[in-house]
Amino acid sequence: MNNETQLTPEILQAVKNLQREGYVPMLIEQLEEILDFFIDTDLDTSQRLDYIQILRSTQKSLRPFSVEEGGES
Repeated sequence: MNNETQLTPEILQAVKNLQREGYVPMLIEQLEEILDFFIDTDLDTSQRLDYIQILRSTQKSLRPFSVEEGGES
């Protein structure tokens, strides 16, 4: 089995996007708004908690890529 990662143009573009100033903080803020929706929704508790856990995990995974205004992370 071959475990090499193929760096496709799409992957390279995604990494470039993550490195733009303010991009990741904007994504994290949008995820926060989506979280607010799921917290306030009438879905059953188990399903709602699954969505919240996925969104929180995504936020946590994005934070290391954050580049604030002025180029600082």
